Amino acid sequence: MPVLQDTCSTAGCEGGHTATGNGAEDTAHIEFPSNQPSLPGRRCKQNLTEAEKEERRLRRVLANRESARQTIRRRQALREELTRKVASLSLENENMRMQKDVAMKEYLSLKDTNEHLKEQV
Repeated sequence: MPVLQDTCSTAGCEGGHTATGNGAEDTAHIEFPSNQPSLPGRRCKQNLTEAEKEERRLRRVLANRESARQTIRRRQALREELTRKVASLSLENENMRMQKDVAMKEYLSLKDTNEHLKEQV
């Protein structure tokens, strides 16, 4: 297989690498994926301009404020739900106490009646 001297057109490449003459792509410029996803219009943190840094900071501040608002709303909703539950359970508790008092009075009355009947026998 013949080895061809390649004059590379890749920016920043000084050439001098070789390519095989079998039609395979030149492997001298394979780019491996970096740790950070490379999305169009995105730069590394180190390469941001001051305006971009300020824009990111402002976006982060606004996102944090919105998150705080949502947290406050959730807490308020939970507090209202718990307040309703306290009122409902307090009412249920009072009703059960009243039922207990009625049952206790009935028990004491039946107990007295039973004792009188035993005396009569």
